[in-house]
Amino acid sequence: MKSFLLFLSLLFVVALSSSAPSVTNAANPVTKEKAVMNFDYAVTLMDVPLRGQYLFVHDDAAMARGEACTYIYKGVNEIAKNLVVSFHCTPAVREKAAHFTVRTLMVSPGQYELMEFQFAGSREAHLVPINVHVGHIGMVPLN
Repeated sequence: MKSFLLFLSLLFVVALSSSAPSVTNAANPVTKEKAVMNFDYAVTLMDVPLRGQYLFVHDDAAMARGEACTYIYKGVNEIAKNLVVSFHCTPAVREKAAHFTVRTLMVSPGQYELMEFQFAGSREAHLVPINVHVGHIGMVPLN
């Protein structure tokens, strides 16, 4: 009888320990995406000219908190002194990107402005906040 009670006690302890929630990262996928882009010609991003290699970093956790979620660094490493610009982007649904994609707008002949970027394999694009110049373009009414 004692061995039977001991067996039931051990079985109860094992059942309790296996039913306790376990902490894993399965529900929390990596929240940072990174990609390097090389600009062969000058592209403006929020009044900052970009030319050469830049690292684009997007942090989903910062975005969920309403903080700046996009960081762009000169070069290929996340080094604070090389931070060029940071901002809170606006997500937009696009077709799935086969590779890292940067979309620009020609604002005048030979001058391009970066409007959005999208990481490889993602359906989410990240829109750059509209700067002062784009936000104040005069509109002529059509009659």
